[in-house]
Amino acid sequence: MFKIFIADELSPKTVEFLQAQKDCEVEVETGLSEAELVKKIPEFDALIVRSATTVTPKIIAAGKKLKIVGRAGAGTDNIDKKAATDAGVLVVNAPTGNLTSVAELVFGQTLAAFRRLPEANTSTKAGEWKKKELGKIGRELDGKTLGIVGLGKIGQLVAERAQGFNLKVLAFDPVVTPEIADSVGAELVELEELLKNSDVITLHVPLIPQTKNLIAKKQFELMKADAMLLNLARGGVVDEKALLEWLKEKPQALAALDTFVEEPVDKKNPLLALSNFFVTPHLGASTIEAQEKVGLQLADQVVRALRGEVVEYIVNLPAREGGSLKDQKVWNELTEKMSRLAAQVLGSAKLKKATLKIAGEISEADTKMPEVSATKGLLETMTDATNVNFTNALDLSEKKGLKLIIKKEKHCENYKSQICLELTAEKATVKVCGTLVEGEPRITLIQDFKVNFRPTEHLLLTQHHDQPGIIGRVGTLLGENSINIANMDLGRNKVGGEALMILDVDDVIPEQLVDELKSWDDFEEVVCVDF
Repeated sequence: MFKIFIADELSPKTVEFLQAQKDCEVEVETGLSEAELVKKIPEFDALIVRSATTVTPKIIAAGKKLKIVGRAGAGTDNIDKKAATDAGVLVVNAPTGNLTSVAELVFGQTLAAFRRLPEANTSTKAGEWKKKELGKIGRELDGKTLGIVGLGKIGQLVAERAQGFNLKVLAFDPVVTPEIADSVGAELVELEELLKNSDVITLHVPLIPQTKNLIAKKQFELMKADAMLLNLARGGVVDEKALLEWLKEKPQALAALDTFVEEPVDKKNPLLALSNFFVTPHLGASTIEAQEKVGLQLADQVVRALRGEVVEYIVNLPAREGGSLKDQKVWNELTEKMSRLAAQVLGSAKLKKATLKIAGEISEADTKMPEVSATKGLLETMTDATNVNFTNALDLSEKKGLKLIIKKEKHCENYKSQICLELTAEKATVKVCGTLVEGEPRITLIQDFKVNFRPTEHLLLTQHHDQPGIIGRVGTLLGENSINIANMDLGRNKVGGEALMILDVDDVIPEQLVDELKSWDDFEEVVCVDF
């Protein structure tokens, strides 16, 4: 049983989902101090938080059984990721569940400020009728230029929605490709150009050393006198003192913050007294729909990570390069299963070299996760390493002396994209290749045999002479022992030559049956592969 501790309030459906998992025990207690969590956490496998709880090095060190820290939301600056990585603890988040809510708030804030809706609402309810005064300063959004700093998932949603307002969209993001920007109707430019030419500037970046005070005095000096700045990302990305000076000096300028360096915001903060400043109490992701989606997405991540399955949103991974990899999760699962298959075919032979070749369209994308997935699969199958996960796999492989050589090739002979793993021992070499067919994982080559099958839970591989009756004999033997065959694939080098048969079976094949198959004269090799 996995024990999960929830330290912050989550949606009822999220808690119910976790409690419904037969292999999980769940405990909920919110509002704990660091000292209280340090006492509580040693017996738990997973810790789930939102933004209220700060996961410190002391808490992580106390978590002797801790495998995962989950953040229900996108931002993870309240989790010490270095301490987690050093301890081999995965940090996972739910970055897409609240995307729509944040993107919608960008336009809600902008329209509210442009039309002075908060003031109109308050004054009218107070018995005033400021139609003339407020009508004179209202603005239209149509035809303006929107500058998006950070074209990640939220930034892309904002760009897509901007098309409905007839906005020209500029974007600054040092790691996003022009193709991604173009796909959402944005033009990639340098930050200075964006600041100079945008009527509305919205920030969607994490708070890291490179983005602290990203918008400060120098940047405000570049902006239009009547520009609007929005920060719905993280407090600290905007220099609040510089923002105050800018808004005072430029009365036509507008700003809206949903996040502050210190929260809750001090009621004496001079920004709150300005009529051209608009504020919300960190509401970006706080909608009924977002909280439910974020919680369920995070819960699914945590449960699958505890079970050793591939998860999409691991925060503390090695640095990534290039654009995003489409169907990332499926490629990861395929690569890990390929490595397990190859390792089990290689058997007890001592590994001398492991090479992962990534070919075709995916060679130019972010392939760090498939590389880590292959390493994880090899470690768990070929070594005595325990508690291997996507955070510590590379460190463990270095300690175990297992080095994975990565090769990338733009050309791919038979498919748009393909991954091949080759394991070399003293007297044996095993090669396994795979690709995606309509989004589904397929093994396409084992040694020199062309095949096409899904890597399911239990497989029986037999290499034998290609002659009539072999398939029937194997089927009969398995049937007599109540082993059901779900699917079969066959590859051969020529008629009457060598053949490779792959049987997808429902159960683990007993060792005595494997020994019997190995004793047959026509069989050169028999391997049971379990994932």
